[in-house]
Amino acid sequence: MMSQYTQIAAMPSALVCAQAFPPLLKQAGGVAKDYLALCRALIDGLGWHVTLVSPVNVRESGEADVLRWLQSGQLVHAPAWALEASNNLGVAVFMDFFSTHNTATLVQQLLFGGHSLCFLDDSCMRIAPLMLMRGLGIPSIATTHSDVPSHPVYHESIMMKMLWWLHLASAFFATAHASVAKVYARSLWERYRVPVQCTWPPVLWSDEFRQPLHVYDQAASQKRASWIQKFGFRPKAIFLFAGRWSAEKRIHLLLDAVPEDCGLVIVGDSDADYADQIEASRRRNVLPQRGMLGAQELRIAYAASDLFVSASTCETLGNTVVEAWSSGTPVAIQPAGGHLEFVKDNENSYLVDFDDSNLAREHLASIVAGGTMAAVEPALSKMGEHFRTLNFAAEIKRCLVDPPLQAAAPRSGWRWPVEMLFRALLILACCLVWPVTTVWSRAYFALSCDPVYRYVEPGTASEPAADAKVRGCRAQHV
Repeated sequence: MMSQYTQIAAMPSALVCAQAFPPLLKQAGGVAKDYLALCRALIDGLGWHVTLVSPVNVRESGEADVLRWLQSGQLVHAPAWALEASNNLGVAVFMDFFSTHNTATLVQQLLFGGHSLCFLDDSCMRIAPLMLMRGLGIPSIATTHSDVPSHPVYHESIMMKMLWWLHLASAFFATAHASVAKVYARSLWERYRVPVQCTWPPVLWSDEFRQPLHVYDQAASQKRASWIQKFGFRPKAIFLFAGRWSAEKRIHLLLDAVPEDCGLVIVGDSDADYADQIEASRRRNVLPQRGMLGAQELRIAYAASDLFVSASTCETLGNTVVEAWSSGTPVAIQPAGGHLEFVKDNENSYLVDFDDSNLAREHLASIVAGGTMAAVEPALSKMGEHFRTLNFAAEIKRCLVDPPLQAAAPRSGWRWPVEMLFRALLILACCLVWPVTTVWSRAYFALSCDPVYRYVEPGTASEPAADAKVRGCRAQHV
């Protein structure tokens, strides 16, 4: 027993439960990249051992680091069953905590894995595993990455609203609840009285974004020249949108906001019908380039543009802002949500209201006329340098690792018996609620027509095929 604790002390172990991880990028690109960066910080930066419970086929991530970790044993993949939900809004993969296989995997890891800390993402119904972790006395940190009410389907689905409120309630069972931005943390408190104890440091998911600006000068010039050739004219400035092509991103508002003498390049993808509409939106000064870009391609695209633009109102942070700044490119973004975390108007970038396309067009035209960099230097360069040189592993330890470990320290006095009673009640609640939830969730998945669900075998989830969307009551098992 002593040797086991000595080994854990020498190489702490983390359990990461993540339904979003590369190569699943179309529907959860930012979150998937966050957990790749988290694993990199824990393994390479802090020397931890990580067990990843995920439905994703991580060997297809395309990341050399992931393969290296798997081969060295620093990363262990515990494959999980998943549910693939599809409708006209796209295809999404969810971790199914209540399948027999996943329940057994989770319990085995919690009882015998020797984990010092457990991380959970926005997995559906995470309240149950968090109750179990708290009941077993294992420190946990759960992050709310997404603002679900901003998604179009939220207002059309009673089930979605129920799941969202359960999701919020789960924060009270985690040792620590995290958000990706202080702005969103305040929003969660003001709207729902849900406390947030931790905030993620800004994420650069690949070392490509840490390279000095001059490294990509030539590649960026070549990319810009290829865009100009495709436009068929030389734009006064080239705007870039990069990210998931979904309705809540409001990409369509950008189309009419582009000044006639400027160009807009749109890169990204999704499985939603909305993405098909964006792909078909080609105009003289609008160039849709469908396809998810790798880190190097994306870094070059930022550097090749004059201004990154986004009309999204659903961002809880917006990793693209950090990526653009790290590439030396200012942003012009909707003054809403997580966009307000770092951006200061006319100081380090620009805030543009895209709700009125005419006013937005005039605003963008004035920015271009004055020079996109003129009003934002030297603050832009300082922010970019800060992000490129940030010790992400040290920040992960300070922001996400230390707080839950300190909060889980043994209590003294009367608090200890109260905590033990609370843990016992949670274990009892899990034993009662888990089987019931398993039964009704199986029935719901089988009977649902919108979305349609299909089961995906453990550890095989990858990017859906282009024709993966299913309509009507055709539940499938694979």
